[in-house]
Amino acid sequence: MSLQTEHRGFTIGRQVGGCGRWTRFVFGLLGLVYIGTSVAHLGPSAALIERLAGGLLLTTTLYLALFWLLGERVSHPWLRTVIFWLPAVFILLPGGWGLGVLLYWSTACLLTALLSYGGCEVVALPSLLFRRYYTIYCPLNAIDLIERRYTRTVNEAEDRG
Repeated sequence: MSLQTEHRGFTIGRQVGGCGRWTRFVFGLLGLVYIGTSVAHLGPSAALIERLAGGLLLTTTLYLALFWLLGERVSHPWLRTVIFWLPAVFILLPGGWGLGVLLYWSTACLLTALLSYGGCEVVALPSLLFRRYYTIYCPLNAIDLIERRYTRTVNEAEDRG
């Protein structure tokens, strides 16, 4: 498996601006607040914490395994997107398991915001651990595209005079 990536101009998911960083940071914090209020509402029991930690551990393991096994083997970016977003359905699991999946996603959003990583949030941890980048589209990439469109226009106008 190759460790090299291709660099050409602006690519969806590679560059993230200030708005994209703040959006990921806010979504990460909102997820953590939701988890905290849910745990407080359900009553912080050992069983709930075990399920939350189990959901986090299983989600992390699943994404690491998917990234390692399918990263280069699946060449089409949209197919990769479907494969890597399917496990997000586990957020709907009851009893703390879904909160573990949400904890993974919230932590990944905070990580992408703090490191200015513009890739897909669900594969941020595997991408950083394995030092590989595969094109995977995520909903927050739309913010990066819009921000790039308007900041590029403003910067080009300033350069011209």
